[in-house]
Amino acid sequence: MIRNSIFPPIKPAFTSSPYREGMDITWRHGEDPLSKIRLEIARSRAGDCGHLLKPLAELHLATRGRPGHYDGALYADTVAELLGPATLFERMAFADTVADVGGLPSAVLAALLADVYLVSRPIIERARLSDHELITVMLRDTSESTLLVIAGRAGTGIPVTDRVVEHGSLKVYLTLAANDEAKLSSATFARFSNLTAAQNDMDLALAKRSDLPVEIAKALYQRISERSLRRVEEMMIRDRNRARRCLALGR
Repeated sequence: MIRNSIFPPIKPAFTSSPYREGMDITWRHGEDPLSKIRLEIARSRAGDCGHLLKPLAELHLATRGRPGHYDGALYADTVAELLGPATLFERMAFADTVADVGGLPSAVLAALLADVYLVSRPIIERARLSDHELITVMLRDTSESTLLVIAGRAGTGIPVTDRVVEHGSLKVYLTLAANDEAKLSSATFARFSNLTAAQNDMDLALAKRSDLPVEIAKALYQRISERSLRRVEEMMIRDRNRARRCLALGR
């Protein structure tokens, strides 16, 4: 928290985080906080000022991403200057602190998204990103870990989810399919439906064989029954949540 600040006290969103135990720098009423931080940078040894990302993150948090007491462009330049010499832990701490706030300068946002996964993850997962920004992330990184985070985001549009499907694994598909707050195209719905149909078709094809071992046959029939029951239950829950008549029961 900022002590003796021109800003009102801010209650941290993540009190368990070790990054939020307090400011490294304090400033007095009426003092320009960004200038104070930049003065500390100038006094620091070259390559030994990454720790000053912390007060920069706290400054962004205190103003709720709406700088009114400092120069926004200068803030972006200062952060960019420190991200290079900062340690991985310091960059992770900065990203974790600012991810939920919004209002990050575009240059800072781009730098964090281009960093290693441990730094970019809180931004990809929690920051207010446009579909274009998410697609830019996937142009650079289509690893399963990144796609899983994007597949679980709320409010993603069809251009994003189509690209997730293009590069994703079955695990990614399952995450996306279960995310009711992500928009899916008709082609994606059809693709997911076909995946389910293919699994069912294999079970049904095997069920026609007369030479199935008894144990395999029992397991197969149980799997088909459980799958059918689960589908009906899921459809009923879905319809109830949407405040409409349960279509699974028919008319």
